Amino acid sequence: MSSKSLPAHVSSRRAVVAAGTAVLAGMLTLTGCGAGSPSSPGTAAATQGGGGSGNLEKVSVGLIPITDVAPVYLGMQEGYFQEEGIELDVQLAQGGAAIVPAVTTGEYQFGYSNVVSLLIARDKGLPVTVVSNGSTSTNEPGADTTEVAAMPDSGIQSAADLVGKTVAVNALNNFADITIRNSVEKAGGDPQGVKFVEMPYPNMPAALERGDVDAAWTTEPFRTQILKAGGKIVASPMTDMAENFDSAFYFTSQQTLEKNPELVERFRRALHKSFEFASANEDKVRAIIQDYAKVTPELAEALVMSKWNKDVNTDALKKLGTAAKEYEVLKKDPDYEAMIAK
Repeated sequence: MSSKSLPAHVSSRRAVVAAGTAVLAGMLTLTGCGAGSPSSPGTAAATQGGGGSGNLEKVSVGLIPITDVAPVYLGMQEGYFQEEGIELDVQLAQGGAAIVPAVTTGEYQFGYSNVVSLLIARDKGLPVTVVSNGSTSTNEPGADTTEVAAMPDSGIQSAADLVGKTVAVNALNNFADITIRNSVEKAGGDPQGVKFVEMPYPNMPAALERGDVDAAWTTEPFRTQILKAGGKIVASPMTDMAENFDSAFYFTSQQTLEKNPELVERFRRALHKSFEFASANEDKVRAIIQDYAKVTPELAEALVMSKWNKDVNTDALKKLGTAAKEYEVLKKDPDYEAMIAK
């Protein structure tokens, strides 16, 4: 078997299996792909590049099956985690809010979450610590990875038109609410005048077409699915918030950081190698998302790709934290220095 095949250890534990299954089932329905797990060479890949699976430390990471996490899958494929003595075990969830508790309880060693879920966790006193940036905005309004989309007959042309409308978001009182409200306020509208409805990303394209919601806060590949169905981008909240805005981070628990800092450093090194590879090989990114995210080749070619920067943009993080407190999602001013592992 070639070491370039996707490793087999991509599964879902009981704690997130329902959410992961729902996400993947919805994605399969929307993309028209067949069922099945990501293609892999069985357990052979785990034994290559590290002297055998017995010499590798099995490390779990909670991910969302979206395009932004492509570098992790490429890193597994290219052997970067194995080079650091890690056999990565991917666990799937609907969103970062579901991954945070699994990391804090020690079920997963690492996780991927939107920035606001982590700010909320720390605001509540949960011991989560950022170990790396996760994904960054393209800085192109109308061509960003996560934006607000609507159908042409919705009457929505800009963020200001979202006032009085119903917008689908993947989690209430979280990342979408804050950034959308910020965009609405910047456009001169009432940030409290938008109605949010929680909905999994894969359900949003069909909900928009049916008219169940007026607009949707959506990410890739669902953003492009909506555009192909005739939708349009009406707001770009991440570019409105800040330049080079980071949307998500990789994180661990304070306990894992204190007990095993060497593992954290190995994971971070492998991740950053994966970022570099993904940034330099867009064709491979577009190929691998067809596998783990069950995206058709045609759709994969049309998707907007995130930027993958290693370092956290602290200025943008502070702007987000300020907005989160203003809109009463956070109770306290975040301790940004303590939030990010050195």
